[in-house]
Amino acid sequence: MIRPAARADARALAELEVRAWRWAYTDIVGEQHMITVEDRERRWRTEPLGGADVAEVGGRVAGVVQTGPSPAEPGVGLLHGLYVEPAAQGAGLGAALYDHAMRRLHGGGLREAVLWVFSGNGHARGFYERRGWVADGATGEWKGAPELRYRHNQAR
Repeated sequence: MIRPAARADARALAELEVRAWRWAYTDIVGEQHMITVEDRERRWRTEPLGGADVAEVGGRVAGVVQTGPSPAEPGVGLLHGLYVEPAAQGAGLGAALYDHAMRRLHGGGLREAVLWVFSGNGHARGFYERRGWVADGATGEWKGAPELRYRHNQAR
């Protein structure tokens, strides 16, 4: 079941994100830059939840996706984050959250969307490339880890 995130989910979302980060990013950003449960829980309790949806499996939060408008490009959507429990990888939960997020973005009238992914995250890059996302040449970095911007146009 996919539903809107709620403040009551804060601890479960924080723990999920930390597990997902450790699974996917430790070799990319290093242990010194890992997010913490406390910081992420604080964020989930205080920042706006609009655009955040969770997937539940067996009554437990097992995935989360966040979308919204791109702050850098008016009229363009942003897929801000998609995290799934490491133990649930490959079971279709990420694809279901992704499809939900894209319906939300495109249903809101946004025909184009962007996302940022660590260049060293081949798993995520392959996931998005199989769904029509294309690296558009923009680059950035987070804590020294190179990032690539991907773009998706619904008209493709």
